[in-house]
Amino acid sequence: MAAPQRLRGPAPAVSLVRDTALGSSPAVVTVLVAIAFGVDSVWAVSGAVLAGIVTAHLIARQWVAQAGALARWMIGLGGGEEGQRPALVLGSALEWIMWPAVELARRARRAERQAAAQARLLSAVLDALPDGILVVDARGTIVDANPAARRTFNLERVDVPFARATRDPGVVAALNAAIASATASTVVFSPVDDRLRLFAVRIQPIERPEGGRGAVLALREQSEQLMIERMRSDFVANASHEIKTPLAAIIGIIETLRGPARDDPAARETFLATMAEEAARMKRLVDDLLSLSQIELAARRPPAARVSLADVLEGTLARMRPMAEAARVRLVFDAPSALPEIVADADQLHQLFGNLVDNAIKYGGPDKEVRVTVRLLDAAPPSAGPVAGRPAVEIAVIDQGEGIPPEHLPRLTERFYRVDKGRSRRVGGTGLGLAIVKHIVRRHQGHLAIESELGRGSRFAVLLPLPAEAVGHHSVKIPS
Repeated sequence: MAAPQRLRGPAPAVSLVRDTALGSSPAVVTVLVAIAFGVDSVWAVSGAVLAGIVTAHLIARQWVAQAGALARWMIGLGGGEEGQRPALVLGSALEWIMWPAVELARRARRAERQAAAQARLLSAVLDALPDGILVVDARGTIVDANPAARRTFNLERVDVPFARATRDPGVVAALNAAIASATASTVVFSPVDDRLRLFAVRIQPIERPEGGRGAVLALREQSEQLMIERMRSDFVANASHEIKTPLAAIIGIIETLRGPARDDPAARETFLATMAEEAARMKRLVDDLLSLSQIELAARRPPAARVSLADVLEGTLARMRPMAEAARVRLVFDAPSALPEIVADADQLHQLFGNLVDNAIKYGGPDKEVRVTVRLLDAAPPSAGPVAGRPAVEIAVIDQGEGIPPEHLPRLTERFYRVDKGRSRRVGGTGLGLAIVKHIVRRHQGHLAIESELGRGSRFAVLLPLPAEAVGHHSVKIPS
């Protein structure tokens, strides 16, 4: 058998390999290389072929293993699993596939974090809302509710029919119509178990993420507005009654003086004294109504002038002493030797403390003591409302009267509210004094505290904010 012809020179060999190897397997390339560079032995050629096959098999197995690892890792990324990124041969085609997957995974994780943060923010906002928010599906079942809505409808859990929670056919019908027509609507209703409460419900149809139509219901309680309307009606009725009573007495006296008592000097004097009393009562009522109106108009304009607290209190007590002496009541003033200036409306403070001292004299009883005390506080107690924790001055008016039953204390500052209507009218009260006190204190960003014990008397304390530089060595600390 003739020996295979040897190719002479490198150029023909390279040309043969280049022209033949394109599209060939690694084994064929190996044979061509061997022939081209002068392999004389067939066994050598066969060995080269075998080596090429083994090499190709090993490379293929490595590619398959790495491709499988890459596929499993990418599937895990799609399912939200981080996993361990596979180690690939540097520069291989699989590595070029992996890097876009890494970038996509990074973007997906960033989007997930942003979505989770937005979901937490939305949840926090809904939880903080004072208005109730409900999400209802197309079947009318509540699928979500914020804390305000849970409190409103006493929901221990969601996934209950909306009709069962509200028990109001009008709201249920409006919800069904809004979902069916995909049109927003508003309806007003009162819960069946509490007709004193009133809600305005905004019904907004939505497409739920799970599919299907539903609705979001926003509940705005209007009980406060309803209460304000009732208070306004009560106020008009009470004011009319308070004016009508003395007016009716005056009209009756006038008719009597024109008729049977026309020529009776003694009766005329008695009736004129009564008319003067009733007219004075009407004047006090009108003055208090005007004062209350002016205070309410000025409520949004806090005082800006500095006022001497000592001058206000001493002036008030000097004005009230004749009244106290006539009622056989002893006024006592207990205050630090030097009182600071405060930012206040002097006229309103005179009216505030005048009303408190006037009440204490009227209801404290004869042969008793009314004490006015002043304390400077480094920090008002936590129960002191807007002035809590701040430097403050406490002015307390203390009487030794019969005291006030505890059930009446929360309502004392309501307009025309009286514990004993007959006694209040006998002593000349209008029922507006403490309401005026409350509004003046509110305008001054202060706090009114009322304490009373039956048989031991009452204590009305006003706490007003005090500039920090005004708190000196006379101040005291109140334990929290």
